[in-house]
Amino acid sequence: MKRKSTDSAEIIILDGRIDQDGSEELEGVLQECLENGKNNICIDLMDVKHICSSALGVLVAIKRKIKDNEGDIKLVIVNENLLRLFETTMLDKVFEIYESQRECLSTFD
Repeated sequence: MKRKSTDSAEIIILDGRIDQDGSEELEGVLQECLENGKNNICIDLMDVKHICSSALGVLVAIKRKIKDNEGDIKLVIVNENLLRLFETTMLDKVFEIYESQRECLSTFD
């Protein structure tokens, strides 16, 4: 997991398989963003092969908290299987999904 800051948003870059341990790490990073007033977050899932249900739950829970602070979490997904997962779980209706970091970040300006 990598993390970068821009003027408009925090970028969190995930890769590989996001399992239970990964979801706990993700929750910690997102919680830290909230505590530091970083309410616009772009999560880059371009190199993610698999994401577990608990990680999806973390994303939804933190998105609710961020919405209360007038921020948002937006996702970058290009993997067809991951896109299908988000469509099947209807999370594509909850999260804005983009094809690139640049496109995602431009929506926070």
